[in-house]
Amino acid sequence: MKKLLPFLCFFSVILYCHAQKSDALLEEGIALKKKVLHKKVALDKAETLIRYYLKKAQESQRKELIGRAYYLLSLKNTDHQKKMLYIDSTLFYTKDLKTDTEFPMKGYFYKGLFLDMAEDYQRAIDNYLFAESYANTNQNTTYQYYIKYNIAFLKRRIGNYDEAITLFKQCIDYEEAKEEMNVSSYLNILLHLTAIYYETGQLEKSSVINQQGIQLSLDHKLTNLYHRFVVCSGINLCLQGNYKAAVDSLEKGIPYLDKANKITSSFYLAKSYDALQERDKALSLFQKIDTAFTETQNLFLPIRESYLYLIKDSKEKKDKESQLYYIEQLLKADSISHINYKYLSSTITKKYDIPELMADRDHLIADLKSDKNLILIISIILVLLTLGGLLYYYRLKKLYKKRYDAIVNRSSAIIEEQITVENAQIRPIPIDIDESTIQEILKQLDIFEAEKSYLTNQISLKDVAKIVNTNSKYLSKIINSHKGKNFATYINDLRVDYIINCIQHDPLYLKYTIRAIATEAGFSNQEGFLRAFRKRTGLKPSYFIKKIQESQ
Repeated sequence: MKKLLPFLCFFSVILYCHAQKSDALLEEGIALKKKVLHKKVALDKAETLIRYYLKKAQESQRKELIGRAYYLLSLKNTDHQKKMLYIDSTLFYTKDLKTDTEFPMKGYFYKGLFLDMAEDYQRAIDNYLFAESYANTNQNTTYQYYIKYNIAFLKRRIGNYDEAITLFKQCIDYEEAKEEMNVSSYLNILLHLTAIYYETGQLEKSSVINQQGIQLSLDHKLTNLYHRFVVCSGINLCLQGNYKAAVDSLEKGIPYLDKANKITSSFYLAKSYDALQERDKALSLFQKIDTAFTETQNLFLPIRESYLYLIKDSKEKKDKESQLYYIEQLLKADSISHINYKYLSSTITKKYDIPELMADRDHLIADLKSDKNLILIISIILVLLTLGGLLYYYRLKKLYKKRYDAIVNRSSAIIEEQITVENAQIRPIPIDIDESTIQEILKQLDIFEAEKSYLTNQISLKDVAKIVNTNSKYLSKIINSHKGKNFATYINDLRVDYIINCIQHDPLYLKYTIRAIATEAGFSNQEGFLRAFRKRTGLKPSYFIKKIQESQ
């Protein structure tokens, strides 16, 4: 016995040390949970920390710790399939725990939450009920009401309003009985209740809750919740037929809502606009609801009525394609409702004639097919016109290139409808002026051109006559006879030739705007410069500048 005593002491010390180590590992898991659930911790870093802890938990062979590690992985993963895989692993390791007050309860609760997010509502409720049974066994009051709230939310969503109201009222009683009520949670429950009441036509009850929620959220400075109650008041006013007041409330609150609530609330705003004869605003919002449905395939409660408005509008506009599209969208929404919202089936059968919608759809398809021949003929004509346009464009491009090359090669030809011979000479027209006077004036014009006096803005025939020491009559006759053009064309051609030379040899001009170039050339306005350039070259200045840039 004396020999056995030291051994027992040694064994006790080992057990004690192992227990201390195990407790330390549990404390590490608790600390890790607080750390990784903090918003500032990146997902990849969180996963690394959790997997390191998972390895240690697996080495300890303690199922409750392994389950907790998988639980954290499920919370920090964004991929739905992986979330489900990890939460199933949590349940696998914790389902047989008897004395743990948190698991497998939390595993079933979060699996229900993940299924809810995936719109698998029946399985979500089943898992919530599993979680509730463990919460009841462990007398975990807090989780009992978390679960009641989530089940009530789903009951409301699938249309079991009476059961949802009962559960939400139990949650309200729980919050009111607490020593310190969680005001945010309390207001969220009230939001669900007021929504159920206006969805079921109990508008007075909804109004009472809205006033209570508005006052309480103002008292506690909960701005986001305040705006949600303002929107609920707007929806209630819309259903009461007080459309102007509804618009005021809805426009005030909607900008502060999340995307899903914005879509639902926008329906009531659109309905109010429609009642106030503001059809364009209403139609725009109904179309946004359609866009949201197309993107998410989520069936918002008012989506069916939105499509009825859109179908009616497209029918009035005789827009068969839009009408067909909205009918098909409505039928798609109905098919989703039969899968995820089975309670709607009877409502749809009573209120709406689906066979009639399908008949309308088939009729529209037949009409659109009969229009195809006409569309085909029009398409052929458009193709021919397009080909003709392309051929014309090709020829024009070729002509422009030819004109551009002539300018770049410093041709002295005047480019109008076609390129003239490079060395073509202008034959003077006989005039009744002494030959020596003509030669003197031509000499003075050469000096006028060399000094670039033509760049003076708004220079007139009288101004040039004074410069070359003659009268306006003589000058006009000599320019017409020896230059082959009238005075205005003579000045404009000199200016255009000057600018062409500048664009070709001074890179700075390639950075100028057309208006700046026109001013530089002496033109009073851009339009006059464009006409003169086109007349002189057969090209647009922008085309010429572009080709110069390409060549450089």
